Amino acid sequence: MHKRLFIAFSDLAILIALRDRAMTGYQLDNYLIKKLRIMVSPSTVYSTLASMERKGWIERITSKQRRAYILTEEGKKVVDTIDEIIEESKRFIEKLLT
Repeated sequence: MHKRLFIAFSDLAILIALRDRAMTGYQLDNYLIKKLRIMVSPSTVYSTLASMERKGWIERITSKQRRAYILTEEGKKVVDTIDEIIEESKRFIEKLLT
């Protein structure tokens, strides 16, 4: 179930992971294993990164002979919007449950 959810929301998970710092594909893979406790194929991570780069949400940088990814200004706006949606969703669910 977690793996299916990740595939559906892989760009969201990666955007949130990149919120605080640049990461390589390998670091993202380890982050996902540690944070979500799921193993995802590296090809899934890299295809998501390529898609997000085409959308202008992230950009690739070279650091110590490794490719890392950082959020662009557009990517930061997407993360901010996601944060707002999460907060609205929490308030809505709280109202439903009380």
